[in-house]
Amino acid sequence: MIKLNLTQRALLVAGSAVGALANPLRGDLVATLGETTGTAALNTMRDKMRMNKTGLEILKDRPRVTGDTMDTEYLSSLPANTFGHHYYQFMSSNKLSAQRAETKFVEDEELAYVMTRYRENHDFLHTLTGLGVTVPEEICLKWYEMVQTELPMCALSALFGPIPLSLAEKRLLLSEQIPWGLACGRASAFFMNIYFERELETDINLMRKRYKISLAPRMKGSV
Repeated sequence: MIKLNLTQRALLVAGSAVGALANPLRGDLVATLGETTGTAALNTMRDKMRMNKTGLEILKDRPRVTGDTMDTEYLSSLPANTFGHHYYQFMSSNKLSAQRAETKFVEDEELAYVMTRYRENHDFLHTLTGLGVTVPEEICLKWYEMVQTELPMCALSALFGPIPLSLAEKRLLLSEQIPWGLACGRASAFFMNIYFERELETDINLMRKRYKISLAPRMKGSV
């Protein structure tokens, strides 16, 4: 954990904000901006977790999603309809690692874990929503995350990420994907209260129904 004084924090916010606005998909800059500006949202997220039985368990257990905790051999052996197998397919087909950047600039230990958990849930959300890893799909997921978490960095990516997209991609985003992100974000269960590690053997469609998470537009039938 890196402690910052007010001047250092202000400079870090300004620098990461300028860099992230220039390239909203720079994960390192957006992550730094999220940690230095997300205190209020993180407190709200923690409160929602504390008020939920499963969320409280997650805060107490502090499970981590890493290359060590995600057993690929086990996941690949699960039945094809399970959430765990779909997660394995998503990660392997996109050549992704479960490892995420450590939280460095959130001083409160529990809030730092909330930020870490948010990051490590990201690929679980890709799996449930059927969204891939193209730029438009990442932006689409950020709209969902923005509604769910109220994190400023999600708003930054959601609002400024579309700038480099083609006209056709922007039209699809505006007509279908953003409305889906807003609607699904409001309707679904708070994803920070989902103990994903306990759902690996659950039928993925039953899981979507239970948590009211729908497939994103143009992705139906892809998983």
